[in-house]
Amino acid sequence: MSFREKSAWITLIALILLTLFFITHLPPPLTLAPLGGWVFQVLAIGVVAFVVIEVIAHVIVAVRSPRDARAPRDERERLIALKGTNIGAYAYVVLSLGSVFVVVHLGANAIGVAYCVFLSFVIAQVVNYAARVLYYRRGV
Repeated sequence: MSFREKSAWITLIALILLTLFFITHLPPPLTLAPLGGWVFQVLAIGVVAFVVIEVIAHVIVAVRSPRDARAPRDERERLIALKGTNIGAYAYVVLSLGSVFVVVHLGANAIGVAYCVFLSFVIAQVVNYAARVLYYRRGV
């Protein structure tokens, strides 16, 4: 397994875990209840935890195979990154427009809409890295 594939796995797993953490700490009726400052604190904790997990995991992987970590991306890795980003961009457009449409028609406040668009972005990144892992496994 190459360094870039391990990196995609690390980011994918970290995104899934921290998205589940964030979703479980949101209030159930996101539409009517005013959100407190604790929701921002949960978001900040999630972002800091994501950065810490990414840095530690990438340092461990880079130390285990330093030559592979320093190697420039080849054509295959650039193509995989491009395809994953392309799929993630389409997922973001569909999810953000769909979430805004649904949440506005449910009567959400502006903060509820913003959090749904943010979750759409995170889910699109999960799709991006899942596609990269799939392309690495499939051998594009």
